[in-house]
Amino acid sequence: MRTSTHLVIANGLLACVALSQDVPEFRSNVDLVLIPCAVVDAAGSPVYGLRREDFGVFDNDVPRIVSYFSQDDDQPLTLGILIDDSDSQHDLLSEHRRTVFHLLRRMIRPGDSAFVISVGEEVRLFRDLTLTEMESCGVPCPKRQGISICGGSPLWSAVYDAARLKLQGVKGNKALLLLTDGFDTGSVRTWSEAAAAAQKADSIVYAIQYRSGPGKSFAPELYRLVAESAGTWFSAPGGLDAVVARLETDLRLRYVVGFRPESVTFGKLRHEVRVEVTRPNLSVRARKKYFEAPRLR
Repeated sequence: MRTSTHLVIANGLLACVALSQDVPEFRSNVDLVLIPCAVVDAAGSPVYGLRREDFGVFDNDVPRIVSYFSQDDDQPLTLGILIDDSDSQHDLLSEHRRTVFHLLRRMIRPGDSAFVISVGEEVRLFRDLTLTEMESCGVPCPKRQGISICGGSPLWSAVYDAARLKLQGVKGNKALLLLTDGFDTGSVRTWSEAAAAAQKADSIVYAIQYRSGPGKSFAPELYRLVAESAGTWFSAPGGLDAVVARLETDLRLRYVVGFRPESVTFGKLRHEVRVEVTRPNLSVRARKKYFEAPRLR
């Protein structure tokens, strides 16, 4: 397997560096479950100054004691952008590329990192921000008589591979942003497997939904995928201000609440989790599931 790479913007310069293989900061195990979350008011603005006693957490609807609390406002960001390169998006590729450049210029700060993946018959990682040179990413699609037997838009497989290969094992705040019409063709993974991979990597998934070539617009699996990770989707065309504002709110100022599970239940490694705040008129954005680390009997 090739060494994974990502792109860093620092001091106005672009450099290609190796992804960190450190132990991830926000992982759940049998001792302590850490849930990053954003808290916003009715206008969607981030809320500052909350304390441990303002939070409640529920594990499979059972209330738990908040045994860990911190405000996370200085973690680096890793942003992965997946560009739908299928036939239905072919006429929009120039717009997708402009969107990538604008987003990275506005979002990435010194110490942050980003990578860009093209999703077509083959899932490919761009080597640099010229968006011209690419290398294979993830498991190559099988071919029969030289022709790919996968569909032209394996979105769920791309999300699954990006989460596992590029984000799992990386410290800090992490997000995937899909530029797509939301329709998957030929993935060997389901949307729910992609959502689970993103959750295990502690990554939020967002999407900018563009028009589809055939004219379809309702993409329920895309909406479920982003909702599972506490992300959201945006309709295109439109300015990027709303996208940047949402990502900045969710990823730049977050609280982290932690609790200790009462016990480990074999065969139930996936848990429903809910974080609430006791102050009125506030909303919490947090992932809805966590995964136990399996233990030997």
